Amino acid sequence: MSHPQGAPVLSLAGKTALVTGGGTGIGKACATALAAAGAAVTICGPDLAVLESAAAEMSVADAPPVRSVLCDVTDESQVEAAVAAAADGGRLDVALANAGVPMPGSLLHLRAEHWMVPVGVNLLGTAHTIKHAAQAMPGGGSIIAISSIASARPASFMGTYSVTKAAIDELVRFAAAELGPRNIRVNGIRPGWVATEAVASDTTPQNMAIIRSGTALPGEPELGGLGRPEDIARAVVYFASDYSNWVTGQLLGVCGGSSLPPAAGDFAYIAKMIFPDEMARDFPDVG
Repeated sequence: MSHPQGAPVLSLAGKTALVTGGGTGIGKACATALAAAGAAVTICGPDLAVLESAAAEMSVADAPPVRSVLCDVTDESQVEAAVAAAADGGRLDVALANAGVPMPGSLLHLRAEHWMVPVGVNLLGTAHTIKHAAQAMPGGGSIIAISSIASARPASFMGTYSVTKAAIDELVRFAAAELGPRNIRVNGIRPGWVATEAVASDTTPQNMAIIRSGTALPGEPELGGLGRPEDIARAVVYFASDYSNWVTGQLLGVCGGSSLPPAAGDFAYIAKMIFPDEMARDFPDVG
């Protein structure tokens, strides 16, 4: 028997949302997009001045003001308080576990205290967010975790980041299975190289060359072929909205194709023998 219902919408009017690490970069773009879709958004992070400045930029007329809460996601009690603030005496509808940090270094050099930085923020912070967000979602909701293409395609000397992001992928799947009966959807997003402040300031020409060679889509020329934080934000709004109400336990790569495995070979020279004119016209840059 079919049940008549309205068409799913991207509007988040009347919903509450929490974004961890919402003061900068991808988190800020996602919080901005959630607010633009109509949600009452609370951002949290470790620097209140950064949060308040970001919240002031996001707040627009005729929409709930974006609020900010100080929160270290490695401290479970602070995450619980941030969730309560976002629910504002009611329920939480959307939670984005975005807070994350890298810790570069070789396995030969990393000590326990180095490992515990990304384990604490990336993995435990996400677990704390899922736990307390789910408890504030009676009747259902949407939880989104920010992973990375590094979970499946690791970068050299960034093992702690790749390992903790891979753990987030599995956390998403297991949480989706466990929380599904409570009508709570849990999904993850794997961003590729995105033009955030940190990437713009820290990426070397050598890494930019690797990024360009390994990314299928050309990206924005003015950004050196990188994606925009807004690209990730659109995926977050999708997972937060009714458009994805039959989607859970999924990991979406928003990466311009940079999560694709490397080519096993290049047979353009044979294609040129068979289709010389067409190849010259359609693939002039192929060697």
